[in-house]
Amino acid sequence: MRQSGYSFIELLVTLTLITILLLIGFSILSRLIAELRLDMATFELSQHWKFTRFDAMGSGTTPTTLCMKDDGRIEVAKIAGDDCETVSEWQSLTNGVNIDTANSTLRRVRGPGGNDGTIYRVSWADTRGGLGGSWGQLGRLTLTAQGTTAKRCLFLFRVDGSWDIREDNRCQS
Repeated sequence: MRQSGYSFIELLVTLTLITILLLIGFSILSRLIAELRLDMATFELSQHWKFTRFDAMGSGTTPTTLCMKDDGRIEVAKIAGDDCETVSEWQSLTNGVNIDTANSTLRRVRGPGGNDGTIYRVSWADTRGGLGGSWGQLGRLTLTAQGTTAKRCLFLFRVDGSWDIREDNRCQS
């Protein structure tokens, strides 16, 4: 008499292979989602930089500043002037992305309202460097996301206000 169906060993091997493939797939998917969050936050922040600089063009020597902080979630605020300590309304960016404070070199607010030196600022105004020139500070803001080792950096690298987005190893130069 012949039996139809699968043996216990065949079912066990099949379930083991399916489990391994699902774990690999989940790992790849979670890393992909983390990198997408990082890319979205970088894009959002770059648009804030772009519009802040655009608003500063033709506005005279009073700087237009973008204040950025990370209290578990990156938040930004655009202000006239450069006093980030007085900001009361912040706009949140993509969740799960953080500022890498060890590798960010933009100017920080240090006073009592400066969130222990973790409010970063980037300012533009009409300067000798040109319309929308950097208001005295150059550096980078490095972003990381939970679930990936990837990094994204926004570099303010010239006094004329030029800035760039860099990835991973290019964040250091």
